Amino acid sequence: MQYGACSVVDELAFPIEEIPDADAVFMRAHQMHFSGADLKPGVFRAQQGSMSVNWNKYASAEDTRQQARKHPEQNAVISLLVGGIRKIRDLDVKHTPDYSNRAHSEIILPTNDEDLTEMRVMLHRLAIIVIPLAQ
Repeated sequence: MQYGACSVVDELAFPIEEIPDADAVFMRAHQMHFSGADLKPGVFRAQQGSMSVNWNKYASAEDTRQQARKHPEQNAVISLLVGGIRKIRDLDVKHTPDYSNRAHSEIILPTNDEDLTEMRVMLHRLAIIVIPLAQ
C-alpha cells in the first residue's frame, strides 16, 4: 500500500544508527557450543557473511535469550564490546534493524577461511558470558 512517496512498511522501519565503540552487542550461544561451562570458539560462525547480534542500546541480554525460536533455556548469552570487535582486522559491527527487532545488528566477518579461524579465537577472548547456561 502506498501513501505518497513511501510505503506503510517504510514508515514502520527503524532508522539505521552508528553503534559507538563503547557499546556492546549480545549474542546467543546454544549449549552445543559449550564444553561444560567453557564456551568453544566455534560459536563464532558466519551465516551469509555475518553473525546476528543485538545492540545493548535496544535489547537486554534476557531479551536476546528469549528470541531463540525453541528452548531459550538451552542458550547462554555472551556480550562483546563493539570497539574490541572493530580492533580485529577486517571486522565491523553494523546496525541492521528489522521490523520486529530494533536492536538487530551484524558482525561483518571475513570470507577467507584462514582469517575466520584467527577471528574466532580473537572474538572468543573478548566474549563475556552474561547469562550462563541453566544448570
